[in-house]
Amino acid sequence: MEAMAETLEERRAEALVELEDALEEIESGEGLSTFVEGHGIQSRVFRFEWSEPKLQISYELPTGRVLSGEDAEKDDEAEIAAAIRMALILLRAARDGKLEEACYGSVSVSCDETGAQYAIHTEDGSMIDESEGWSGLVSRLEGVLGDASDDLVVIWP
Repeated sequence: MEAMAETLEERRAEALVELEDALEEIESGEGLSTFVEGHGIQSRVFRFEWSEPKLQISYELPTGRVLSGEDAEKDDEAEIAAAIRMALILLRAARDGKLEEACYGSVSVSCDETGAQYAIHTEDGSMIDESEGWSGLVSRLEGVLGDASDDLVVIWP
């Protein structure tokens, strides 16, 4: 008998735990291993992909580039930490129905070496907003989430 496919809720719960682990790794200063792919001293990347009908997340950010210097490593870690925090907020908002309450048909975010981008569409596919960077999305999410006390406190780099 084939194993039953995991439900979306189970997948979300697992992703949330793994992302929290990755954030803890970064904040500990001992190096990131969760969601890290690649090999060598300059070619490792933090990669996280998530896809569900209302939420798509795609991250591919450099990590552990020891030849780039300490400042570059700290910048990489700050960018990854911000991306992880955004993913945590979005996954929790999707889990709690906040994206639907805001009438967002879908939210997609991506982040790579060139920067962060997001797009928000209605149920019928019409564009609500799209931009580069996190600031516009953060403002929209503050309106959607309000004063939710259990959400992550985010300090953006």
